[in-house]
Amino acid sequence: MSVSRSIIVPCLMVASMVVTASPVNAGVVIESVNKHQMHSKVSIEATRARIDSGSADDYLLMDLASGKTYTVNHLEGVVIDLESAVATSEHITNAIKDRMMPKVELLKQGDGPMVNGFATVHYRVMINDTIHCSDEYLAPAAIENEIVKNFVAAMARGSDGVDAIIMASLFGEEQMCDAAADIIDDEYAEKGLPMRSMDREGMVTHEITHINQHSLLTNEEMTIPAGYELLSRAEMRKRLADRVKPIQEQIDAMPEISMEEVMQQQRDMQLRMRETSKELKNRLKTGFE
Repeated sequence: MSVSRSIIVPCLMVASMVVTASPVNAGVVIESVNKHQMHSKVSIEATRARIDSGSADDYLLMDLASGKTYTVNHLEGVVIDLESAVATSEHITNAIKDRMMPKVELLKQGDGPMVNGFATVHYRVMINDTIHCSDEYLAPAAIENEIVKNFVAAMARGSDGVDAIIMASLFGEEQMCDAAADIIDDEYAEKGLPMRSMDREGMVTHEITHINQHSLLTNEEMTIPAGYELLSRAEMRKRLADRVKPIQEQIDAMPEISMEEVMQQQRDMQLRMRETSKELKNRLKTGFE
């Protein structure tokens, strides 16, 4: 998960995130918008974060210490564990990076503009000194807040870029820049929070619109609702597949229409359209007499 773009256990851990009381904790709320004008809100405490992406039906919860991430789905009344189905070892990860990934740099360009109340420094994301991927405008002052810095570091730990690197080796420059975006996440905790991201054509792809560093967050909004069932992604996919299975069976049971029947229906439709057109032309000629 890339901070610049997204600004994102066992049952015992899930249970520990469910509480009935709602004490208030100090936190930070970061609001942003992407190139599609979709708004998102990140609520952060010392050990937890919540990401709302504009839908009232679901949101993400993160345990910042463990890196565990869950989707809370109100429509289904379930919590989905987003842990990857395949764990990549550190040895394999490093081998992939060494073999496939070229040099990625976050090159300082100078002072950037003020972005929604924060002074920024302009950096350019480059690959092999030749491929210009994006421009990032980082706010050093924003990560002076330890809650924000901890969140940025946690997000970076979850985005090693290995999947993107593999895709890049197969498909090329665009995927290579996606991998680079994940890799440079590691530098944000020291250089600054990405307040604005721009693609190589100069289009703004992400911008933080507001930061409230003195928010009060309740346990109720930062925890998993009591009584929600915990499912893995595979279990959720199976549940949805089982739900549509009867519909698919009904479709499969419908009598098949031969290609000749389909072609005849098209010919009949074309004939009716020609006759209708001819009739309208005749009426126009006669003044609808």
